[in-house]
Amino acid sequence: MEEIATFVFRLIGNVISEIILGTFFYWLGWPFVKLATLGKYPRKGWRENSREEVYVACVGMLAFAIVIMAFLGQLGL
Repeated sequence: MEEIATFVFRLIGNVISEIILGTFFYWLGWPFVKLATLGKYPRKGWRENSREEVYVACVGMLAFAIVIMAFLGQLGL
């Protein structure tokens, strides 16, 4: 029974992380990467499991963190 529960929780975690990291943060970071690289990157399309996709998602997370920090007054602006 414990193995089934572990499998279900791991499956739910993978689905949630894929939706959040693979979709939301990718599309949030995409315009920043395109602007910073003058349209050169990302070269491959979305959902190709490339390194560029991970980098774009990380840029999206960074942009999201900065916006949240500014909204909460943590940047001193």
